[in-house]
Amino acid sequence: KQQKAKERFNMLVYFICTGNTCRSPMAAALYYKHLNDNGTNYVQVESGGLAAYEGDKVSDNAVEACKELNVDISNHIAHRLRGKDLIRGNFFVVMEPVHRQILVEAGVDPDQVYVLGGPEGIPDPYKKDAEEFRKVRDQIIASFADLDNVLFTQAKQAWKK
Repeated sequence: KQQKAKERFNMLVYFICTGNTCRSPMAAALYYKHLNDNGTNYVQVESGGLAAYEGDKVSDNAVEACKELNVDISNHIAHRLRGKDLIRGNFFVVMEPVHRQILVEAGVDPDQVYVLGGPEGIPDPYKKDAEEFRKVRDQIIASFADLDNVLFTQAKQAWKK
């Protein structure tokens, strides 16, 4: 019965930061790899920015930090989060508490918004050096176990419906 529920259930997880050129594209791609490495194929992953300039290229340092782990984000282009994205997403993973506040004020259920990296979130490496991007990448990855707990608790509740 649970296998049938898994086949029917798809979750869209939206990773969100400010400009969608550093943290959220790295987090989305790394989480997608994490899910695939663990055999989870019913979660879709996308990213967007609250103040993104549509079409901006991803940061070179973000590309390099991910490439070191065999994750290619070089073709990512920035996407500004829009109302339709809020409707499509089942769960929103934000990089800072202020991002959470903005989504909740826009009407997103607070239970559907998760601050990656704990109460402080993930620091913005924008315009910083490659080493800072590696630190942020490693913080993102270290946060996946907690994110899995939250996401898969929600998934189990949805399967019971």
